[in-house]
Amino acid sequence: MADTQSWEIFRGYRNNLLAQSDWTQAADSPFSDSKKAEWKTYRQALRDLTKTADPKLDGPFLDMSSVTFPTKPS
Repeated sequence: MADTQSWEIFRGYRNNLLAQSDWTQAADSPFSDSKKAEWKTYRQALRDLTKTADPKLDGPFLDMSSVTFPTKPS
């Protein structure tokens, strides 16, 4: 089980990825419905990471190899 600090850093990183993709779900997004669905799936996968992740630190930073993040749609 990861410690509190690693979870805080992990959630901060994950939340930043979610914030960066908020615009993809807006009503005025330039994406088609199918592309919006891809982004919606990606965003849900980011949220679901808290169920399976075991984040670890590499010094003061998140060890990126300790968590498998979903692939961002292109």
